[in-house]
Amino acid sequence: MVVDRQGQISAEFILIISFVIIIILVFASFIGPQIEENNVISAAREGASAAVTEITYSNVSMQPIRLESINVTGAEDKSVILNFDRPIPENYKAFVINRTVESILRIGGTRVGDNKIKVGERTYTIIV
Repeated sequence: MVVDRQGQISAEFILIISFVIIIILVFASFIGPQIEENNVISAAREGASAAVTEITYSNVSMQPIRLESINVTGAEDKSVILNFDRPIPENYKAFVINRTVESILRIGGTRVGDNKIKVGERTYTIIV
């Protein structure tokens, strides 16, 4: 009795490829939002740093201000908290927030409020 095994290799190949595709899709669902968040953090750092640099150059009596860290909290509605090495004067906070929002808008997204941006499925609120 002769057994024909020509179709077995094709079936195994299709099975292996389907497992690989499932694994890729599972990882993509985790990696995609993280890449988006990293892009938002990077754009926020760029915008906030440019804003405080401009403030320092335009106001020579002001000591230089440095962006120390950026904290992101929340699940769907995220807060992006900008931490500086010294307090930002109240009259400059709106300027820093606006520059940060403009920088994030350059990577994509829409402005929802004065300090809110919707990028992808998430809304980011900028806090100084």
